[in-house]
Amino acid sequence: MRFAMMLVVLTSLAGCAQYDAAREANLAAAAQERVASDDASCRSSGGKPGDPQYDDCRKRLANDQARDTRGHQRLIDHMLNESSIRPIGQ
Repeated sequence: MRFAMMLVVLTSLAGCAQYDAAREANLAAAAQERVASDDASCRSSGGKPGDPQYDDCRKRLANDQARDTRGHQRLIDHMLNESSIRPIGQ
C-alpha cells in the first residue's frame, strides 16, 4: 500500500515538473517571437537599432503591450470580483 501511494505521489510530481518546464519553454518562445516581431516592425519603418526612430518605435510597442497586459488583468480581476459578490441565482 505504501509503495502504491509513493508511486502515485512521485508520478504526480513528475507530471507537475514536466508541465512547468513546458510552460516556461512556451513563455520563452513567445517572448522571443514578440521581440523578433517588434524588431521587424520597427526596422520596416526605416529604423535601425540605436536610431532614435527605432528606439521610439520599440518603446511604443513595449508600452502598448504593457497597457494590453494591464487591461487584461483588470478584466480578469473584475470578472473574479463580480462573480464572488452576487449570490447564486441572481
